Amino acid sequence: MSNTKNTILAGLKAGAIALAFSCIGVLLLALVAKLFGLPDNVLPIVNQILKIVAVALAMMLCLKEENFVVKALVGSVVFSLLSLLLFSLLGGTFHIGQVLLDFAIALVTSVIIAFVKARR
Repeated sequence: MSNTKNTILAGLKAGAIALAFSCIGVLLLALVAKLFGLPDNVLPIVNQILKIVAVALAMMLCLKEENFVVKALVGSVVFSLLSLLLFSLLGGTFHIGQVLLDFAIALVTSVIIAFVKARR
């Protein structure tokens, strides 16, 4: 029971940290876009790259010891749900395609990092 609890807590921590990194990245992107007048068609691509980096960093920091893949799966689900909730509350539009893309990005990135960490 304790091992399962530790696995879930590590996944929750990874998802929350990924959300924090993602929010910081989005705020920095908004600042750069405002200062340098980035075109609107570039912002969604850079935003997806920021999400990949945020999830990868959070997984590298939080995945330790064992059950890497399970922790990564929990973390990616938590990140996806929290980011959906947060950005919906901030007035973002809700498109199922975007939600699925965000989940796929989080899932693939976190599982890749989990496999890399498991091989060490």
